[in-house]
Amino acid sequence: MADSDFHVIIVGAGATGLMIAHGLKKARIRATIYERFSREEYEALAGKWTVALHWSIPFIEACIPPEISANLKSTETHPWEDHDSTEGAYIPLINGLTGDLMAKMPMPSARRVSRGKLRNLLTTGIDIHFGMKLSEVRSESAAGEKPAVTALFNGGSVVAEGSVIVGADGARSVVRSHLVGKEAGQLQAAESLALNAFATFTAEQALFIRNNSHLIGQVSPHPNQNTLVFSTMADVVDPEKPETWVFQYSFSVLNKDDPAADEGEHRKLFKAHMATYCEPYKSIGSWLTDDTPVTAERFHFWSNIVPWDNRDGKITIAGDAAHPMLPFRAQGLNNAAEDAKLYVDAIKGVVYDNKDLKSSIDAYDNSSYTRGKADIISSYEQMKAYHNWNEVMNSPLVKSGGYGKSP
Repeated sequence: MADSDFHVIIVGAGATGLMIAHGLKKARIRATIYERFSREEYEALAGKWTVALHWSIPFIEACIPPEISANLKSTETHPWEDHDSTEGAYIPLINGLTGDLMAKMPMPSARRVSRGKLRNLLTTGIDIHFGMKLSEVRSESAAGEKPAVTALFNGGSVVAEGSVIVGADGARSVVRSHLVGKEAGQLQAAESLALNAFATFTAEQALFIRNNSHLIGQVSPHPNQNTLVFSTMADVVDPEKPETWVFQYSFSVLNKDDPAADEGEHRKLFKAHMATYCEPYKSIGSWLTDDTPVTAERFHFWSNIVPWDNRDGKITIAGDAAHPMLPFRAQGLNNAAEDAKLYVDAIKGVVYDNKDLKSSIDAYDNSSYTRGKADIISSYEQMKAYHNWNEVMNSPLVKSGGYGKSP
C-alpha cells in the first residue's frame, strides 16, 4: 500500500530538480521544490548557454509528461530544423589551423538545446518556492518518526519538513557540503581559461558561418598552440532572418592565471587567437563587434569526489550537486537526467513496493557516484588532450578516424 504521507523536499529548481519534480508528480508522490533565487533572478539567469542531449533523452522522457515531451523540440538551438540522421550522429574534430576534418566523434541522436529554454519548459506545471536559500538540513528523528528530515531556509525563518531531501542545487551544492563536509565538497579549478562569446552578425556573415560549420557543433584544437575552439548555434530566433541568429563560441587556452577583469582585454585576446585559426573562425574574430560581450571564466569540478553519507537514505544529491564535471565530454546534463530517473524510481519503490529506503537510496547513490566519478575523470583527461596536439594526434579516435567507432 502506498504511503500517502511520503513527502520529498527538492532543493534546487534547475533541470535536475525539475525532472525529479515531474517524475514524482507523474507517480503521484508529494514533492515540494525550493529555489534559492527570487523569481526575477531565476528568469534572468536562464541565459543563452547551450548543452548537449544525446543518450539521456529516454530518461528525460520517462520523467516528464507526454505534453511536455512533445515540446522538447522547441528547446533546441535550431528548433525549425530537422537534423540529417547521418550528419547529426557525430561531432566533427577539426584541425583549427587548416580546417581539415580529423575525426568524427560519435554522438547518436544528439540535440543541442538551450539550457534556459529547457529549464523554462520544465517549469510547466511545477509550483516553485522562490527566494529560498538553504541554511541547513537535519535528519535527527528516529527511524519511523515524522518528520524524518527538516530543511531550514533563509537563516531558519522558513522550515520545511518531509520524508526525504534530494539536493539538486548545482555545482556549489549546499546539500553536498552538509553530507561530506565543506572542505571535502569543495570544487577545484581546471587549468584552462575559457573566453565565451554569444554573437550575432550581418545576414551575409551569418549565412557564411552557418554554411561552413557543422549543424550541431564542432571542436577545433590548434596544432601550434594549446588552444581549442568549440562552436555551435545558440539560438535561431527567426530562420528567415540570419541577422538574428545567435552563435556561441567558447575559446579555451591552458592557463593557470586568473582572467583579467576588463572585458575589453577578453575581447582583444579572443580576437587575436581567432585570427590564427582557419575559416570561419578567422572571419568570426574580425567580425566580432565591440559591443559583443566576451566573458572569461575558469571551469571548476569536483576532482576529489568522495561517496556521500545519505543519512540512512533520507538525504542525497543529484545532477551537478553530485558530480560537477568539466564540459569537455558533454556528459553533465546527460548524467543529471539519469540521476533524476533513477532517483524517482527509487522513491517509487519505497512508496509503492515497501522497499527499504536506505538500500534503495544506497543503490541510487552508487550509480550516481560511480558514473559521476568516471565522467569527472574522463572529462578532465579530455580537457588536457584537447589542449595538447600530440595527444590529439595519438588518440585512438583520430588514429581510427572516428568514423562511427566508439571513442
